[in-house]
Amino acid sequence: MDILSLLLTILGIIVAIIFGYLQVIVPFIKRDVRFSRHFPFVESAEAAVAAKPRRRVKKKRKRFLIPGLAIGILIIIFVLIRFLVFQARAIERVPIAVINFTNRTGDRQFDYLCEAIPNLLITNLEQSKHLSIMTWERMHDLLKILGKEDVRVVDEELGFEICAMDDIKTIVIGSFTKAGDMFVTEAKVLDVKTKKLLKSSSSDGVGIASILQTQIDELSKDIARGVSRYERVIETTKFEITEVTTSSMEAYNYFLRGREEFGKWYFDEARKFLERAIEIDSTFASAYLYLALTYHWPDEENLGTEPLEKARRLSHMATERERFFIEAMYALLIEKKSEKELQIYRQWATKYPKDKWAHTMLGLDYNDRQIFDKAVQEYTKALELDPNFGYAWNNLGYIYAKMGDYDKAIECFKRYAAVFPGDANPFDSMGDLYFQRGQLDEALVQYKEAIFTKPDFLLSCTKIVYIYALREDYAEAMKWVDHYITFAPSLTEKAGGYRLKASYSNLLGNFDQAMNALDTVKELVEPNEWESCQRAYTDWSRGWLYYDMRKYELSRNCFRDSYDTLFLGWDSAMAIIDYNFPLGLVDVKQENPDSARARLATIKSLLPNVRTSSKNMAQLVHDILYAEILLAQNSLAKVIVMAEAISQWQVDRVEYANQTIMIQTKDIAARTYLKKGDIDKAILEYERLTDPDPNKRGRCLIRPTWHYELAKLYEEKGLKAKTIGQYEKFLDIWKNADADRPELTDAKERLAKLKTKK
Repeated sequence: MDILSLLLTILGIIVAIIFGYLQVIVPFIKRDVRFSRHFPFVESAEAAVAAKPRRRVKKKRKRFLIPGLAIGILIIIFVLIRFLVFQARAIERVPIAVINFTNRTGDRQFDYLCEAIPNLLITNLEQSKHLSIMTWERMHDLLKILGKEDVRVVDEELGFEICAMDDIKTIVIGSFTKAGDMFVTEAKVLDVKTKKLLKSSSSDGVGIASILQTQIDELSKDIARGVSRYERVIETTKFEITEVTTSSMEAYNYFLRGREEFGKWYFDEARKFLERAIEIDSTFASAYLYLALTYHWPDEENLGTEPLEKARRLSHMATERERFFIEAMYALLIEKKSEKELQIYRQWATKYPKDKWAHTMLGLDYNDRQIFDKAVQEYTKALELDPNFGYAWNNLGYIYAKMGDYDKAIECFKRYAAVFPGDANPFDSMGDLYFQRGQLDEALVQYKEAIFTKPDFLLSCTKIVYIYALREDYAEAMKWVDHYITFAPSLTEKAGGYRLKASYSNLLGNFDQAMNALDTVKELVEPNEWESCQRAYTDWSRGWLYYDMRKYELSRNCFRDSYDTLFLGWDSAMAIIDYNFPLGLVDVKQENPDSARARLATIKSLLPNVRTSSKNMAQLVHDILYAEILLAQNSLAKVIVMAEAISQWQVDRVEYANQTIMIQTKDIAARTYLKKGDIDKAILEYERLTDPDPNKRGRCLIRPTWHYELAKLYEEKGLKAKTIGQYEKFLDIWKNADADRPELTDAKERLAKLKTKK
């Protein structure tokens, strides 16, 4: 019974008492009504006298009989109310903590049980709706607050201190021992305030497997009854630990190690342990969840799809807290249903207000919706629970940056760096902030500091490549591409380095080198990984290379193959938009306007369904395709307004900067002016697009062929010095380009003629 039902029940009882007192008890006392032998067993005094004269009875006894009955009824009602109040109080979760158990076997190989047993008890006790369990992560968050984050074993004294900090009323301590094949586990429940023993329990079994098979369940049942009166009297939870974790102690040990490495953001190490846990027990839902998370946070969501699907199928074998996490991540990454996701986050944070991840994920969702004030509130709650939560500090810094409060953003990143000294990501985050503010020198310093701290921190490496490319220092940019490939810690990430190399090689006019880099990807990765995702990414890159080389049918085939391999069947609005956009551009080039417009209509219909964080990008994609269609149909008056808006688009986040569309069609305004015959305006637009100051061109890359196009326009206007300057600039950048590129051949011939003229 919830509190509302209790209040309504009590109110109904009070109303009944008042009504009964006024309608029945008072008339009896006044002798206006009397008992009758016939239904309804009462009658008025006047009617009784008129019907039959009665012998006088002892008035005094009857006069006190009715009040006595009334008092008895009130006592019964009072007892009922007390019971209901007890029931309501019992439903309030009793806060309890479980700390490390002591190994009394004398054998160090069983030390892992010091953490495994309390973790299993925490997981099992969490199934009771009458207990509020301090999670293992929460306990270690409190250790960090105490400055004791390196403490591996929480003893009884430290356990009491932690419980007092978090208003925990009871604590469980324990030990385990071994005699022959018999394992014995003992647990004691103590009152935190008085340190008095509330309950003691023990369980034994043959072999270490008995800990999971019977002992954890038996101890959980005894502990719950010792702490909660409701568990003793009214309702007993059915504890079955193997139904919400695993039946293998070995698998559970690997899971704990993987979860610990994940908490440190050591994703590669975490995967190894979690994959081993799954090898031992293929039905371990929680292991699949954390394995999926190790791919989500480094932005390798595609690789996390399969384990997340399995986690959801097995979610009935996880705790309620973990089911919230599984369902939320599934809604976020697979279903792409933001409203369902938000609802889950809210329920999660309400049910488990001391779970920092519940508030963190809710803050992440508000941030994605650009509801920044609520996002700040949720991250603040997470940081109140764990002031050393680096992930929350990092995200909060980005939110303040979006709000334009750069001082607070820098302060958050500094707090993040202080929490994780020696970590590369805080430097990367500060670099992003400087990049957003247009302070590219400062951004470069921070990104390089991240690489100096961790040479294989590849995210910063791609940003360094981009900044050097922004300055058209391609020699330095390609050096950092090679750094990426050299220090990539896995073949999968090395494959990403070769795709990056292909993109920049093509930008420099070296199509053959770009294709060779993509061919290398297949040689690097395992066949199963190639078929599952790497081929799709590589085909996507090939599609843009062929598009750039005007080999449109090959481009179309690559884009289709990529989508069919990776995204077919997805209902993600952005995935469908990303598929239709390049194919729409190919339709324009192949003079197939009906198909191009159909793809444009598809994109437009999906815009309302795109997540808030991707809406600007989705709108840009729509506008680019629409402008290209209009330009191809000579609707110049309509296209010019859109084209000018597209050309003003700016790059605020470096991770978005390497996308091909940023430079693929950004000169559409210049091409439109040319088609109108307005050479002067076309020159002004190309001059803006090739301005040496990256901030004046929106921190977008300069497509080298724009120097070539601008040189031809200068030549047409008779501006010889400027013409020579642009041709020389273009030829210097393309000095290693494929010899048969027509732009290269034409530029060389034109420059030679200009220099031979007097």
